[in-house]
Amino acid sequence: MPMESRPLSREARVVILINTGLAFSNAVSTVFVSMYLYRWLDGIAALTVFNLGQFALMPLGFYGAALVARRRGNRASLTLGLGLFVAFYGLLVALGESSSRFLVVLGVLNGLANGFFWFPFNIVTARAAEGSDKGRFFGFQAALGSAANAAGPLVSTLAIALAPRPESGYALLFAAVVVVMAGMAALALMLPRDASAAPIEFARHLRPRGAEGRWRFALEASFVYGLRDGANWSVMSILILQGAGSETVAGYLAVGFAVLGIAANYAAGKAMRPSRYSGFWLAGSAAAMASALAISIWPSLIGALASGALWKLAEALVLLPFNAAFFGVLAHYMRIEGSVAGRNIAAEIVLNAGRAIGAGSFLALSAFTADYARILFPALTLAVPATWLIYRRHAAVLLEP
Repeated sequence: MPMESRPLSREARVVILINTGLAFSNAVSTVFVSMYLYRWLDGIAALTVFNLGQFALMPLGFYGAALVARRRGNRASLTLGLGLFVAFYGLLVALGESSSRFLVVLGVLNGLANGFFWFPFNIVTARAAEGSDKGRFFGFQAALGSAANAAGPLVSTLAIALAPRPESGYALLFAAVVVVMAGMAALALMLPRDASAAPIEFARHLRPRGAEGRWRFALEASFVYGLRDGANWSVMSILILQGAGSETVAGYLAVGFAVLGIAANYAAGKAMRPSRYSGFWLAGSAAAMASALAISIWPSLIGALASGALWKLAEALVLLPFNAAFFGVLAHYMRIEGSVAGRNIAAEIVLNAGRAIGAGSFLALSAFTADYARILFPALTLAVPATWLIYRRHAAVLLEP
């Protein structure tokens, strides 16, 4: 019997719009904030100091967000997270060329912003997806996110290229993100308050009991994917910048990649069914490995073009089933336990532990070889097919209604 297609609720539409605004911010942050800071640094390894600050503080932000959500609701926590993003980009504008001397401060602030944002956003996303057709919800979310990912580098590239000095273009760009984040904070006020008096216990969720196959998947897949995700926050954009040869060329490549992402996410979202999760995930894993090898073996414009295009295909094929499975786990425990605050924090701690190990490995290997990035990037990308193996091991329980 075919599943009934449910319309998107008002809450689902608000969540998708907030995700779109954040995608614009992330398109600027992961590519152009990295490029901006990289202008005054000695190499990629130095840039990972900024990322390590984020990964260290993000779990603390999650816990702080849980405390706020318990007293004031998820809406208040989400709004505070967006306000911290405003502060982060505003500080980039205020510091200007001195930003690279405050990597730890900027990383800490961005980590707290992400923590305060993602804790409530994971919960409202799980609830919104549960009340809608998951394929349509995640498909629309990914497609609009990809459109924002295209707008981000397009606006960024034009701002930098048309400004009298690149630094002035960056300042204008970061100021635009401040406006977008402030708008998303206003939009978040349309969500339900959604406070929960449930106690916040996360330590016991870091070690799942033997029968909790669903939760084992959530922790194992989060940690392993984090190994690659830590590298992707800045390393990939700098490798593509090096291959492209200039910020302007890299920016236009990012626009093309994002347009491809729109098509890939839309098509994958339309075709996605639980029975196809494994096949899509495996194909995406192969594309991810090909992407990493392309930019590592061919550090040129052709290599950068091939790598970015393959990664956008990989993102659509891997992250759609990954997100559907992960948020399905949160929704399952929300139904039977009433609150997933502790589980949400535990998953974030594990994810950022993986990210920190992935990012920190660049600092460690940089002491031994100048080719550390091109050696480690493909090695860490092995984490993507590893998440497929984890999914396969738990697929039977994950696909239960």
